[in-house]
Amino acid sequence: MLRTRLTLALLASVTVAACGLMTHQARSFDVSDQDGRLFVGGVPVDYHREVTLQGELDVEDLTLVLVSQTGPIDVVGGPGDSYELVVDLYSEFEGDGDVVVDGGVVAARSQLGGAVLVNGIRGRLPEGVDLDVRTATGDTFVTSFVGRNRVVVESGTGVVHVSSSEVDSVSVDAGTGDVRMTECTSKDVVLRLGVGSFAASGCVVGHLDGDSGTGDFLVHGSRIETAVFASSVGDVWLTDTLVSEIRSSLGTGKVEHRTTVSEDVED
Repeated sequence: MLRTRLTLALLASVTVAACGLMTHQARSFDVSDQDGRLFVGGVPVDYHREVTLQGELDVEDLTLVLVSQTGPIDVVGGPGDSYELVVDLYSEFEGDGDVVVDGGVVAARSQLGGAVLVNGIRGRLPEGVDLDVRTATGDTFVTSFVGRNRVVVESGTGVVHVSSSEVDSVSVDAGTGDVRMTECTSKDVVLRLGVGSFAASGCVVGHLDGDSGTGDFLVHGSRIETAVFASSVGDVWLTDTLVSEIRSSLGTGKVEHRTTVSEDVED
């Protein structure tokens, strides 16, 4: 029997009795996937339904935290302060639970004291909000975010794709999943990859700092001021890309570029 324990600590909810009332608190639990069945703290959450969230966010000084286990996170930025999200909610008891934005976290809560779990988020958000996205095996798609905001993604095995965005910084920490950036502008891009590869196309980046265990870096049709690449066995491929300065620390890998580079590559 296949049993997968996913090591990313995720937010689930418990219900605590206090002064005769049922209050809801977000806590960190061990979440596991056993033969496609989700467990929160050893409790199965077999009941699934979709919950729609609508409202407005004050994006100033707000970091919105989106957390999922195996389900994808797919969000698109748009003008204004309004948002609409469809959240996949799993619960221990049928019909139990709702979803709220609590302290900047999209979190599930139970009315019956049972285990509940957010496992998939999709929809529209204000384009200028800071994002903190965390998934275990689910894929992440971030599209059309614009402003002086930050995009931070932590992923276990899922694919991460950031596209059509113009933000201050993008930071991705991924285990085995690949990371892609398409038609993006950012002052800083920081990548910490395990075995996954990074691919960028049509991007403008001030400083790119990429570190991968075994994955490759592939950049096409982009412009980068300074780039630092580190990998044990991965290669760096630059095609039709203008880079002012490249520094690399590669084990068995190599740097290949078919473009105009204003300074020599430093190894």
